Amino acid sequence: MGTKTGFLGIDLTSTEARPSACLGLDRELRLIYCGFLNRDSDILRAVSYYQFELITIDAPLSLPKGLCCLEETCSCQPEAAGKSRYCERELKKQGIAVFPTTKKTFIKDLIYRGIRLRIELESMGYEVIEAYPYASKIRLFGKNLTAKTKPAGVAFLKQHISQLLPDIAPCIAQFNHHLCDATIAAYTAFLYLQGRTELIGDTEEGAIHLPLVDNPVRAD
Repeated sequence: MGTKTGFLGIDLTSTEARPSACLGLDRELRLIYCGFLNRDSDILRAVSYYQFELITIDAPLSLPKGLCCLEETCSCQPEAAGKSRYCERELKKQGIAVFPTTKKTFIKDLIYRGIRLRIELESMGYEVIEAYPYASKIRLFGKNLTAKTKPAGVAFLKQHISQLLPDIAPCIAQFNHHLCDATIAAYTAFLYLQGRTELIGDTEEGAIHLPLVDNPVRAD
């Protein structure tokens, strides 16, 4: 295996029928990959080709302690009274909305896929961390976020990301909100390797990494 470099952010979908936005940055925060990949095998192939040193996935990558699955027919039970993961309970305390990882979740397929992909990447020797772009955007851009599913929200993200990552600005006109989230995930990986992220949660159970910033980026 060659020298690893750069960071890949993945805005993972719950099924291979829907493409996942993927964006790669090098250590100078220049764009080295941008695209949509459907199959896990395609994602693994891209990671192997570019030899990313860190992969950041926007999806829960672990289960709460005590659970072996998310099936309501299974007898496994979470250890914590809150049922979700500790990282999710901590985000909720900070006023950050999050979909909890419980047996009642409606994103079960996404969680299972994220866990499978993490395990496969780690078995190949890659480091994988979990990101939550919504929380990262609050850290980076402040709490007054515009809904990313609206045109104004996408414009907001493009403007802020262009300020944060000037080398991406010439390409960002074609981005949708999924690629914006993949960009934030990749940037979070960059900050992580610089020691500029905060770990939210329990490393044994699964943690989310959020940017540590002194001055959030503000767009005029």
